[in-house]
Amino acid sequence: MTMKFAVLGAALITALLSACSSNSFYENDGPPGFFQSSLNGDVAGAVPKVEPFAKAANRPYTVLGQQYVPMNSDLPLRQIGIASWYGKQFHGNKTSTGEVYDMFKATAAHPTMPLPSYAKVTNLENGRSIIVRVNDRGPFLQNRIIDLSYAAAKYLGYDTKGTAKVEVVRLTHNDIRTGTTQSTSLQISLDKNNDTPSSTAYLAEPAQGWGVQIGAFSSLSNAQQFASHAEAVLSSAGQPSYIRIIREGSRYRVVVQQGLSLESARLSAQNVKNVLGCNAFAVQR
Repeated sequence: MTMKFAVLGAALITALLSACSSNSFYENDGPPGFFQSSLNGDVAGAVPKVEPFAKAANRPYTVLGQQYVPMNSDLPLRQIGIASWYGKQFHGNKTSTGEVYDMFKATAAHPTMPLPSYAKVTNLENGRSIIVRVNDRGPFLQNRIIDLSYAAAKYLGYDTKGTAKVEVVRLTHNDIRTGTTQSTSLQISLDKNNDTPSSTAYLAEPAQGWGVQIGAFSSLSNAQQFASHAEAVLSSAGQPSYIRIIREGSRYRVVVQQGLSLESARLSAQNVKNVLGCNAFAVQR
């Protein structure tokens, strides 16, 4: 294992193994029988508390040629997509925050949420919800938006099937202070046949004038996931933005706004960079 992969924690390895395995991967990753029976279906969710972000765990990083830029401020985030889980193969390994992964605690891995964070995760197939502490990075393949611990997946009822359609809602520090857990209002409009994280960004042709590029990806699904993340953060910051995905050869560029002057695009790029914490710059696309 290289140092770069070791720093990211168990979730990265989980994602890589899952990509190479059959749909029954989870059958080899659950706990021994006596551990499984000891849970008795009674899993305690994480108790949210305001914690400072771990600086080293929130720096931009690259996995499999793809750069990820974590959120660096206390903003809300809501996503719908596919959740996976990881268990005994990584029990006892270090997470991205340097803590020891415990498959029997309600924890999770997320590619860009600030670490540590707390999130309410709802299984949209059965309506069950749990609060998890996010302290690891991943998953990175197959359009999955979050990787839960075995205990959290068991509580949500998908430990025997491997994945589930979920809604993820990050709890801000203010939510935690006030005891607020946001409702899962997006369940009603969910399209159960769509496994792509919800986003209004679409594949578009280059436009005249200037825009702001915030990312470039080798796969469309990764571009869509980042666009969804950017939309959620910008909207939460009171700056809803028009986002396009432009294909150029084998790359997919995520671009905010269009038809701007160069000066306006440069000003917008600086603003977007401040909100998202990513490399944003003016482009003619």
